Amino acid sequence: MKRRQSLLELVRDGIVPVGMQSFTGNHSLIEVMGAAGFDYVWLDTEHSSIDPRGLEDTMRACELAGLLALLRIPDPHDHTSARRALEAGAHGVIMPMVRTADDVRSMTTALTFPPNGTRGLCPGLRVPGFSLTEFNDYMRESDANLLIIPMIETVEALENVDEIFALEHVSATVFAMGELSFAMGEGPYSPTNARIRRAQEKVHAAAKRHGVAIIGGDMFNTTVDNYVRALDDDVSILCVGIDVMSFRKMCEDIVIAVDTAVASSPAKHRPAQAPSGFPR
Repeated sequence: MKRRQSLLELVRDGIVPVGMQSFTGNHSLIEVMGAAGFDYVWLDTEHSSIDPRGLEDTMRACELAGLLALLRIPDPHDHTSARRALEAGAHGVIMPMVRTADDVRSMTTALTFPPNGTRGLCPGLRVPGFSLTEFNDYMRESDANLLIIPMIETVEALENVDEIFALEHVSATVFAMGELSFAMGEGPYSPTNARIRRAQEKVHAAAKRHGVAIIGGDMFNTTVDNYVRALDDDVSILCVGIDVMSFRKMCEDIVIAVDTAVASSPAKHRPAQAPSGFPR
């Protein structure tokens, strides 16, 4: 399998990788992302119904589209889903709801081959080409390039962020400020909330100390100013939306444009627009 640059290699080369969350796992949409110039896709199995049995074909679609695939597992202790993601060809594993460094250590052990870990051996995998002769090289490369991406979205993870970021295989992270805002009892996220802003500063400072790349960016307001702000906040890997939400926003914008056009004609009309799913 032809190797392409990793996310971290792109960052080291001064490139800002761009990706989107996929809740559909739809292969046509993945192709569109690749054709549009995206670098990676974040496949979600925590909140979506992406089928684990179809994961290998989804990875093939990602590779044909030229996209690196990250996969968010259902929970931080689901070692089986994480292992199957790597076996299918995932570039990295995103861990939601991490609380302590031990959560990440346990995952690392489960995804590392013996003698340093407990991952089971099987040559019948697509990544090493279903090959006995290539499997030893695959094991070495998999261990050397293991990428575990903890999400900082719990109060405990915020308290333990330095210990989490100091771990060997943690080279990237996601600061989920919306989830953390509720966990801290602050309700819906607000950019003016002082407690959340201090939490963000703590996470970003820890990431800088430990050389951890931050995945982030505005998920719904795709403006130049918002992305400049993210880059100024030391985000080095942009995540710019969720496929289903981005599609809804596009559909709403189309309906608004049509309604505006129809309103200019006194002989035509349209029914009242449905309530928006986004603040306007």
